[in-house]
Amino acid sequence: MKIITALSLLLLITSCSGLKKIKVSQIEDMWFEYSPNQDLNHGSKFNGEIMLQTYDGKQHEMSKNGNLSFISRDLRKTGRSGSYTIIKKSNAFNDKNCMMTLKYTYKEEEFVKIDSVLMNFQGPLNLLYNGTDGINGKNQRNRGTPLLLRDGKDGEHGPDGTNGASANNYTAHLWRDSSFIYVHITEDISNHVYRYQMTSGNNIHFDLSGGTGGDGGNGGDGGNGKDGEIKGDKIKRPGDAGNGGNGGNGGNGGNGGNLNVILHSNCSDIQTLISFKGKGGYAGKAGTAGEAGESGTPLSGQQSARQGWNGNPGQGGYKGYDGDYTLSIQDFTISNFE
Repeated sequence: MKIITALSLLLLITSCSGLKKIKVSQIEDMWFEYSPNQDLNHGSKFNGEIMLQTYDGKQHEMSKNGNLSFISRDLRKTGRSGSYTIIKKSNAFNDKNCMMTLKYTYKEEEFVKIDSVLMNFQGPLNLLYNGTDGINGKNQRNRGTPLLLRDGKDGEHGPDGTNGASANNYTAHLWRDSSFIYVHITEDISNHVYRYQMTSGNNIHFDLSGGTGGDGGNGGDGGNGKDGEIKGDKIKRPGDAGNGGNGGNGGNGGNGGNLNVILHSNCSDIQTLISFKGKGGYAGKAGTAGEAGESGTPLSGQQSARQGWNGNPGQGGYKGYDGDYTLSIQDFTISNFE
């Protein structure tokens, strides 16, 4: 981990190595660089760079390098950009380390580095407990005609999308001291506890939305039959058309979770800073039907080939149910939740 300013970042980077191949034996060090002058709290989006230094002193920005793997349970990387989101679920209020593993692989050799981002607990607190999205069914390829056969192949059916996950239900206790607002969250069924803190004056957002259902895969088109033909002393019939594949069904959206927020009276003034999102997940879309192929053209006097059938479109999924949100103010014993 290296903390930098924007100017020093510009001066340090000597090459952007999106496509550059670097041998493992050339690597001296690898680390994650970011500026501390940005909000670094649970749910914060921030910018950072993955840097690699070779023994010749050159530094390379590696975020877009295909040989670089970024692995973390605390941080989510957005594509191949330099944007990250803190998704850490903390078990201790002052746990500020967001851990990551950086792994560079070249010709079966690896250079691995463990690094971290330090949260400063500044900015809004976004607690992301939403359900995961379903997986889309794979769109099927259009079929052709086998080399040695006459008939067009049938299109493959599109797989169903999977269901979005439902969010769990939680109870949150909030209070303050002279330095921070504290959030103690209990998952209602498992009683698993998470703990967060933030500087006063910022918004708190709970996201307990259900996951979106996966889309159904599209059915593949059927292949075309071969035309009737004469080859030497052989007369070959026209080929039948292949049928179109069925579209896959869309997955159901997950249900939003329920949240019960209990504010201590010493922070009752922050209730207007709290927001909740517990929407049911959107339904997955139906996959489209594959179209039938074309039958082969018969020679004069030949019987017509069979026409293919279009596939059937899939069924759309169902939207998930919205979760409920309640808030109350109580003089609970803070020491029971510290």
